[in-house]
Amino acid sequence: MDNLAVHMRISGVAVNDDDVNSRRSAATSLVASWKKENTAVKILSKAVDVAEALGGDGYPSATLGGEVQVAIQKKSSSFLFEERPLDISVCAGMAIVSILGTSPGTDGWTIQDVYANALWSALAYQPPLEDERRENLRREVLDLAADWRATSAEKSRERSVVPDPSVVKIAVGEAGVATNNIKEAMAGTVESLRRNAALDREELDFLWWAQLNRSRLLNRQLSAITEPTRIIAVGIEGAKLLRRFPCEVHREIVLRTLDQDPEFDLAELLMAIGDDRQLLGQAYTEGSVAAYPTIFPLLHALATGETSGPGASVKRRVSEWGERALLEAGFITMILHGAAKL
Repeated sequence: MDNLAVHMRISGVAVNDDDVNSRRSAATSLVASWKKENTAVKILSKAVDVAEALGGDGYPSATLGGEVQVAIQKKSSSFLFEERPLDISVCAGMAIVSILGTSPGTDGWTIQDVYANALWSALAYQPPLEDERRENLRREVLDLAADWRATSAEKSRERSVVPDPSVVKIAVGEAGVATNNIKEAMAGTVESLRRNAALDREELDFLWWAQLNRSRLLNRQLSAITEPTRIIAVGIEGAKLLRRFPCEVHREIVLRTLDQDPEFDLAELLMAIGDDRQLLGQAYTEGSVAAYPTIFPLLHALATGETSGPGASVKRRVSEWGERALLEAGFITMILHGAAKL
């Protein structure tokens, strides 16, 4: 929270030490609460509220505003979020910075992973803010979420060092019954071998699929599909083969047929995709995509044809849309099925 005092100036109101200390205390309280969320749906809802407060007009939802107000009032009893709504985004943003301030492990499906991927998706889709101070806060959270996402995806695919089995002990009791610790002695070795084999399987499945050069979803050769449709389709299909969030090599494989890389806003992209939109979006008409279009804007648009929201008017290259398709579809796979055992 090193930048808390700087970001407090967003509101344009004179800031004193008590203000900074009360907001720091509130952010610390939020961290403790938000890290206890143990379901993806609750974290997605929180990420939507935080992204909304960081972007747009900066006015928070009543849910987030009330939650942060209670936390601030523990040290500043006169605070009302309706009077200083931008303070909500500062506290919420700094809480996320603290949550993502550690180094990812190798699990790949932690509370921090869900926050990072949800916030990256929502914030990266937003247009930049004209207010420089607010944009600096939004960008700090976005950059941290992007770094966590990329680092965690890579680390979750690191092969384990396979340890030697522990010493096996066999004992015969007075009643002539033999006992042993073979299972315990082999546990570490077997677990490492299983993890490595699962990662190898994911890699092989993804590469074999890439060699097909065919869209199973659209039932056509990739060479017969226009570039925007091809890249989006490949991103969605490739994501379904992954056991963790996609990393850089998956992005590179998805974009391997990229040629012109034109720019489209969301409406133009759907127009370029044409009649294939329904096939690409048919699996996403319900569930998390329908509930959280802020986090899954591309899949929601493919499923519904809707192109509302300020982010829809931003022109993006097909490569960026393809990367988003890979991430959003991979995220949905993780939410639906959980992280596959490694």
